[in-house]
Amino acid sequence: MLITQAQARGFSIIVVTGALAMIGLVTMAAWPLVQDHSRRAALSADRALALSEAERALDAAECEIAIATGTPPRRGCAGVRDAARAAALNPITLAGFRPGQCGDALCSPLTGQTAQGLSDLLTTADKARAVPAALAETWREPAQPARYVIEPLPDALPGEWAQAGTARAPSLFRITAVGFGLTEKVTVMLQSVYRPQADEP
Repeated sequence: MLITQAQARGFSIIVVTGALAMIGLVTMAAWPLVQDHSRRAALSADRALALSEAERALDAAECEIAIATGTPPRRGCAGVRDAARAAALNPITLAGFRPGQCGDALCSPLTGQTAQGLSDLLTTADKARAVPAALAETWREPAQPARYVIEPLPDALPGEWAQAGTARAPSLFRITAVGFGLTEKVTVMLQSVYRPQADEP
């Protein structure tokens, strides 16, 4: 039986139409997966930005404490020592810290309080110290500038120095920093403990 040219053309149209339908179905099935991967990649990049900003805020806080307390700073830490800030961050007198209060990035939470809660660190920069965004990242600016707060921590268990019959030890400083992604909903909070240089009691 001979197949005419018209029949062959009709058969080709059926095959091509079927192939196109299959390709369309595969594309439609894969589309949600592509969107999910795209969202995950964007969220991962957003979180990386927030982490980078939080790390920069930690570095800025450590640099500020080092300059204020006369502790040898790490490389790349630059600034001028301010007498008022040095007095506020004195690890022995803790002159800038008021119990149960937070202001100018210095927090002294009472029992049951946290520095991030006392300063509203995630929602406002009023009581924290903001860190300007890195110039190299201007194409990906965070929703808000990174910021940090500093709180004193005792360098010994309660009563340990009193039992030893010695004066109070210099305090450590705990830094709580938060960085933001492209949206305010993506945040990374980091903490570190810094031991400043001080004259031993």
